[in-house]
Amino acid sequence: MWQRTKIVLLLIWGLFSAMPLVAQLRFSVWSDNYFEVTSYLGKTTPDRFNIFQFDLNGLNVNEKNWSLAVRLLAPIRTIAGGKNRSGNTFPVDKISLRWTGDNNDANFRLDGIGASRTPIILQNSNDVLLINRAKQPISSNGNYYLQYQLYSALTIAQGKYLDDYLSPDQYTYLKYRIPLLFTLYSESGKVLGTQEINYEMQLPPRLTDGGMVDMEPDYSLEVAAEAANATLQFSTQKDYIQGVSSLVANAIRVNSITDYELRVKSVDSELVRNGGGTLPLSVLSLQLTAGTGLNRIKSNPKVFLTTQEQVAVSAASMDKKQAQTFNVEYKANLTADQVSASKSGSYSVSLLYLLIPQ
Repeated sequence: MWQRTKIVLLLIWGLFSAMPLVAQLRFSVWSDNYFEVTSYLGKTTPDRFNIFQFDLNGLNVNEKNWSLAVRLLAPIRTIAGGKNRSGNTFPVDKISLRWTGDNNDANFRLDGIGASRTPIILQNSNDVLLINRAKQPISSNGNYYLQYQLYSALTIAQGKYLDDYLSPDQYTYLKYRIPLLFTLYSESGKVLGTQEINYEMQLPPRLTDGGMVDMEPDYSLEVAAEAANATLQFSTQKDYIQGVSSLVANAIRVNSITDYELRVKSVDSELVRNGGGTLPLSVLSLQLTAGTGLNRIKSNPKVFLTTQEQVAVSAASMDKKQAQTFNVEYKANLTADQVSASKSGSYSVSLLYLLIPQ
């Protein structure tokens, strides 16, 4: 079992004044908004449940390395039908978005952008990157007007946990509001556009398929979205002297019926810069530490990345239903020679995590 992640290294040598914006870019999001969860197996909406639209007016629109994020604006509460059985708000980590398609323009494809097709789990009150520093620009390509579209589906996770969010009354339907804010960012972090979407989710008094859920696999490995698309940024003199780091709490989740090792390796032989240039893998390291919940770590050495598999953590386990979570800290350090020889820009590398039963 394996999971792939991506690390981006940003080298910034100076600050530059923004050029006047002559052309116009309009960002909007359209959604069917409403869906119903009728089964313990959860719910996945149609592929075009969300439409992300980019309208370009003018010949000179060219936004490189843009990013797209989503944020929950408020706790997910009932808006019709009264209170649920538990009295709690619906858990946001049971909701995910997944890219499903585009409008088939060669200059704006999900694969070209570098968008992940794996589900991206939402978080409480934090921006979650749906696209991180896109590889294809939002560009008019010499046309006065263009329209690009991307499509995504929404998934509510399966599980018996859904019982807690049904009505205590056997005849009452509950309706929840899921308020999200989608934000389009420029390369420098400037907000290019926002769109608020309020989903409405309905749960009936009873759900079906109860006997088919909560069957944990013997082995499972999940990497959180924030850890799967990590960015380390060098922007000050101190960064170049001391290095930079990024700590992601509860970044990796493991279920295992036996003792196991988590191994990691680089898919690429170097960090590659957009536009040319490389850095050696040795500038990057990572270390896993115990997250929340039960952990029986045997060893967790600091790992300097190579293309060879290395053990990042060795742990004991006897119960596949007891998930173990790990924090991951990524670090990057440059030598004086590397600083003087490298060019500013974005350097990226893909990592592979492997779960190996013992």
